[in-house]
Amino acid sequence: MFCFIVVGFLWITFPVFAGGLAKYGGEFMATGGGARPLGMGGAYTALSEDAYAIFWNPAGLNSIRHPQLGLMHSERFAGEVDYDVAGIALPQPDNSVIGFGIIRLGVNNIPFTRLENPGEPISEDNRVEVDKIVTEGEYAFYAAKSGQFRNWSWGVAPKLVFKHIGSEQQAYGLGFDAGILGRPIEKLPITAGLAVRDVLGTVIAWDTGHTEVIVSTIRFGIAAKINLPALEAKIIPVADVDYRLEAIGESNAFASHIGLEYLIRDSIGLRIGSDDGELTFGGGLNLNPLSIDYAFIDHDALGETHRVSITAHWNRH
Repeated sequence: MFCFIVVGFLWITFPVFAGGLAKYGGEFMATGGGARPLGMGGAYTALSEDAYAIFWNPAGLNSIRHPQLGLMHSERFAGEVDYDVAGIALPQPDNSVIGFGIIRLGVNNIPFTRLENPGEPISEDNRVEVDKIVTEGEYAFYAAKSGQFRNWSWGVAPKLVFKHIGSEQQAYGLGFDAGILGRPIEKLPITAGLAVRDVLGTVIAWDTGHTEVIVSTIRFGIAAKINLPALEAKIIPVADVDYRLEAIGESNAFASHIGLEYLIRDSIGLRIGSDDGELTFGGGLNLNPLSIDYAFIDHDALGETHRVSITAHWNRH
């Protein structure tokens, strides 16, 4: 019922936002956190079970029984863009879980240029020169909570968005994400999840007076955990489908993510996937209480992305 209400509200209110869409304005939040998801093509809506669930599907936090801390660094587009994520999950006495997270995407050393004589046309005697070097940054700060309703977990994640271009332009926005996660058929090892990012639209207000709206993205996922007792291993196939409301009627409104993990003794993970057609792969090593994961994607147009994450999990006592 929650899903139908949210989706219905989005379709009703979408025309209100249509005039000020920030197309791709929330893309830095869509990448999520953790190297494990990227190694499986970014399909994590139904498999979220660690501190990075804050960014993928906050309902997944409810599967965490002990405090977790996740840290990730990624260099995207051949090292031109830094992408860093941190998340912490804290189980509560009432069986709920709260989480806090931050995403930062930054581009350093951007040259701003000017003419030597701004009032004159460009020429051999009036050349372009570097006026200053600035840094562009986009941040999202999350506070999440998850709980249980019958056989399903639910989660909500309010967030504060901050963007800046040097020190000259700044913007702030408020929004929230929400999701559910559970097993549709109790006897089958299959989980399904639905997450909505920027549920009511996230309004970004710049100090220049310009206002834009990040429109919702709906993501549905399914995952299975298949035990292989003879090999002391598991096979975990996953699949996600995204629908971006900002691209209604366009060919790129839908995006697909599929992946596969081969998990040996719950200690060594080998992963491969497709992130909307781009091949990904990676691996992980569980050295309790630390897990270390790596993922790689080579985008045809945007270059290589390497992602490394570390997750610490410990007993509260």
